Amino acid sequence: MVLITVVTHYMHWRRSNRPLTVQESSSVQHPSIIQSAIKPLSKMEKKYMLLFMEGKSTEEIAAIMHVEPNSVYTMKYRIRKKFPDDYILPF
Repeated sequence: MVLITVVTHYMHWRRSNRPLTVQESSSVQHPSIIQSAIKPLSKMEKKYMLLFMEGKSTEEIAAIMHVEPNSVYTMKYRIRKKFPDDYILPF
């Protein structure tokens, strides 16, 4: 059920072709991978996680989020720090 909610919300967002707003990202029910973080993820980190889980490249994410690719690498690093060392992330 949670995965269906995430996919439905994400497909609606992709059709609109705009970044998620703070209100939209906070209303998304995230799958268990996001909830298994040691420290809670910020709203922006959750947005990036949705894109990472879809399998987007760093350059694609940078274009979607209107940031530099180095910012995406930094976000990957910050997200990885919030998970256990032995946890396998989709990026």
